[in-house]
Amino acid sequence: MENKKMNCSNCGAVIEDTYYKCLDNCLQVNFFDTEEENCFCSEECFCKYMELEQLEVNEENDGEEI
Repeated sequence: MENKKMNCSNCGAVIEDTYYKCLDNCLQVNFFDTEEENCFCSEECFCKYMELEQLEVNEENDGEEI
């Protein structure tokens, strides 16, 4: 049986061993059309794909991006 080629949805890297997948049902329905689109080579690639960004909290902007 031939293994199916998998690529990271963010960077396109070939995934040969383990991968990351979003398990949240709401995100699966709203962001991923196919199972293959829900495949990432690293946590960093998943965060970039979902546009997750770390912000600093301070008194001037209440956590909003400047």
